[in-house]
Amino acid sequence: MSRPSPPFLLVALAAIVVTASSGAAISVSLNEQPQEASPSWFLQRIDSALNPAESDIEPPVIFNAHVSPMIMKRGDPRAEISAWVKDDVWVETVYAEVGGRYIPLIDLTRSGRYEGHCSSNLPPGDHSITIVAVDRAGNGAVRSDLVLRVLDPLDLNSNRIEDSLEKLDDQNLRVIVLHEENVSLKSEEPRVLEKVGEEFRVLPGTSMVVPRGELEDLAKTEGVKGVYEDKKLTILGEVSEGYSPRTDPRFSVDDYVGRGMTVAIFDTGADPNHRSLDDMDDDILTDDPKITAFKDFVNGREEVYDDHGHGTHCASLIAGTGETGGVAPGANLVVIKVMDKDGACYLSDALTALDWCLENQADLGIDVISFSVGGEGPSDGSTLLDSACDRMVDEGIVMCVAAGNSGPAARSIVTPGTAEKVITVGAMDPAGEIFQRSSRGPTPDNRVKPDLVAVGVNVTS
Repeated sequence: MSRPSPPFLLVALAAIVVTASSGAAISVSLNEQPQEASPSWFLQRIDSALNPAESDIEPPVIFNAHVSPMIMKRGDPRAEISAWVKDDVWVETVYAEVGGRYIPLIDLTRSGRYEGHCSSNLPPGDHSITIVAVDRAGNGAVRSDLVLRVLDPLDLNSNRIEDSLEKLDDQNLRVIVLHEENVSLKSEEPRVLEKVGEEFRVLPGTSMVVPRGELEDLAKTEGVKGVYEDKKLTILGEVSEGYSPRTDPRFSVDDYVGRGMTVAIFDTGADPNHRSLDDMDDDILTDDPKITAFKDFVNGREEVYDDHGHGTHCASLIAGTGETGGVAPGANLVVIKVMDKDGACYLSDALTALDWCLENQADLGIDVISFSVGGEGPSDGSTLLDSACDRMVDEGIVMCVAAGNSGPAARSIVTPGTAEKVITVGAMDPAGEIFQRSSRGPTPDNRVKPDLVAVGVNVTS
């Protein structure tokens, strides 16, 4: 038999198409077995899922709920939350609520086991875990018998006394006591408190000096949340020269002047007679001071001054005029002297200065705080200063803080650079290479920091 030519095949195919379109039946047998119809129970379940009946009033069943680990501290790896969920029709959604956060639980294996993960970035304490399952008809089930305990990395034994404070040998200890907002420790018995200092608004707390033997009694006082060490803070950086941001072509942006903005500088003060800080336009005939307000928390002086130099250096980098001036020469400056002549202060001093900014925010129009103050070493967890700086952001003030000079090791950022809501700035040299000693991230709870880097080596101002 001869092989049909290609034109014959085309004609045959055309005939098949015409026949099919005319409605005629075509039967082609390829020796295939007929497919079995889907079981009725399967079709019924699909139909119930797609078109839930009003009679479906049975909620899902949640069982074998579990959290692992049950206890962790801030900075630890995440915890796994899991549960088995069964429904006769169709499970639509499963999620967990922990500390005001919603965590989706997903059945990755299609086995009925739903799981999700919770970060350790939660406030210290016991957090109830609520698991919710909803089926296609809208019926819901809730289970709330799990608890995740998050330990304060500063107080791992949970006795309300910072662990580092218990290791000090001093007989009289500088402390900061966090307490409920309606509690005033100034009314406590003199035997408990030797000297009560400032009460803070930015964080409900009080600074004081406490005899070592009275720490436990103070921690057990009604309304007290915790007793923390009033730690030493230092300036983060040294005065240097060589590089000028005003001559860098990367800063050649039209109208990049900061006009109409007010920056508060937490530092050693500022020299009002410095040629880049004496006025707005370098014109001696105009009366337009750049420094619009000054507060001295060290010596209580009224006139603007700087007995160290670091504050003047930073103020000029921010808003100085002239060829060696700053990146925003049109900005107003509020100079807050919180560091002494040695470039140091206590945490309580910084909290007092933050309180002052909150109280004067509206009157002085404070938009940004430049905070070149930080801990003496890498932060090992969420600190009081971190919480205070985050609160300032919540109040509408942009917080720009230094990452620190504790690098190049990972997790070397100092407080308050580890705060969640601040802009943490690392340092690079004029060539664009990361400065070797600039602190690196991530934070103890694995967040990305610093947020950006800028030239911070051999800068002239």
